Amino acid sequence: MSLAPDLHPDIALSLPQLLKIRYWAKAPPRAGRSSTERGKPGRTPGLTFRELRAYQAGDEVRHIDWRVTARLGRPYTRLYREEQDQAHWLLLDLSPAMYFGSTMQLKARLGCELAAALIWRHEKQHNTLICHGIAPHRQSQRGNVLPQLESLCHHYRQGLARQPLSQTLADTLGQTALPHGARLTVITDHRPCESALCQRLQQLSLRHDIHYWQIRDPLEATLPPSGVLPVTINRASAPYQGWLDGQHSGFSHRYQQAAEQQLQLGRQQLLPLVQRLYLLDNGRTLQQQWQEGLCHQG
Repeated sequence: MSLAPDLHPDIALSLPQLLKIRYWAKAPPRAGRSSTERGKPGRTPGLTFRELRAYQAGDEVRHIDWRVTARLGRPYTRLYREEQDQAHWLLLDLSPAMYFGSTMQLKARLGCELAAALIWRHEKQHNTLICHGIAPHRQSQRGNVLPQLESLCHHYRQGLARQPLSQTLADTLGQTALPHGARLTVITDHRPCESALCQRLQQLSLRHDIHYWQIRDPLEATLPPSGVLPVTINRASAPYQGWLDGQHSGFSHRYQQAAEQQLQLGRQQLLPLVQRLYLLDNGRTLQQQWQEGLCHQG
């Protein structure tokens, strides 16, 4: 897919861009600060649950099922078998809210680049890509990642029209039948989850490791120190037009407080449901954040 001449370089997403990601996606990150938060404990890495039976001498103590033990009054342990190939399912949100960016790129483009990096990283595994866009699309692949990269470019470009979607992210997730033990990666906005999405994640978290990536634009965190930005709020009665005044210290402080409260609310919702929660800065390149270890996924 060639670079369309009518798209600005900060907006366009081309196949060559996604192909270049392979040069650094598999490289180990440098030591640095982390924007990763650990949530609920994940499944035993590399193992798949096989059966539950009474504890026997020599069993791994860490595999004791304490809920069943408490209910039955005697220790029970969970037995596992080695996983030869853990399936990787990746859900990418390409809804209109992701087509926003105040600096160098749209959040949707950063999300596509992240999806490509994770596909490259799990190249030898069975990857299933789900694009939540105008028409939800699912594509499974092993080995040859080219079809999925082409799909990312195609669906990203479709989403530039910002057309309302026929279903929510929770609906798309609800239509996804994950095989037992598969890892689910979700790439979406940083806003708090709707109750329906939280319910879907709660159900899936019982049998799957969930890695959740949020993308946040700098303007959604704080106002620029100088300048006044016009805004329009679409209300049921009538659109409301106003201003965001970054020069007013009091207003700027309240704006930043509200943004932080929103971020904290999202964390409180998600951390009990996911194994890892990541935060990406839409004001920086993915390569910078990946190589600094800010968003490294093992």
